[in-house]
Amino acid sequence: MMSRDVFTGIRACFALALLIGSALVPTASAVPEPKPVPVRWEFDFRPEPLRFVRLDVEGEGPVWFAFMTYRVSNHSGEDRILAPLFELTTDHGAVVRSGRGVPMDVTRRIMAMLDDPLLQDQLNIVSTLLQGVENTRRGVVIWRVPDTGASDELTVFASGFSGESEAFYTEDPETGERVRHVLRKTRMLRYALPGALTRHSPPTPELIEARWVLR
Repeated sequence: MMSRDVFTGIRACFALALLIGSALVPTASAVPEPKPVPVRWEFDFRPEPLRFVRLDVEGEGPVWFAFMTYRVSNHSGEDRILAPLFELTTDHGAVVRSGRGVPMDVTRRIMAMLDDPLLQDQLNIVSTLLQGVENTRRGVVIWRVPDTGASDELTVFASGFSGESEAFYTEDPETGERVRHVLRKTRMLRYALPGALTRHSPPTPELIEARWVLR
């Protein structure tokens, strides 16, 4: 027959095991992070400075655009499709997808200004990226700048450069059912914006954070 002390000890051990187990189970509200070491293929993505330009648009007059050039190489061990997606966000909630509201004439003028015969716009760069540094591609991405107002920061989210993803579950507040989301490894570039956009002196965004996130 089991003694009272032995029973008490077993019960304490069982309670401790439950406590440890619950600590190891992630909560539904905890947003996952990318793995510290890549677990899927990943392109070598190298962004260059974010810049502003003010150009005349037919029927609208002067409009501010933001643009960024970048390099991307494939050292993943296999030729893969390159189909990047870029979004620009402000610290007061505006989200702008690259190319949206950007006339083709604006793209041509910015590319002419950059004067790089190897540069590709966001449509032409979509294709198979061959392996090796000799197949490095150069791209340009352009956003129509939203009303920045009193914004102090801009953030660029660049996806399509990694195959890593993770399922994330939330609870629907109305039905109580679990909702499955797929988060993809995305490069986040956060910039400080020192000053407002003015006609003669656009501010120079300062890169203050660059890291991978799941989004």
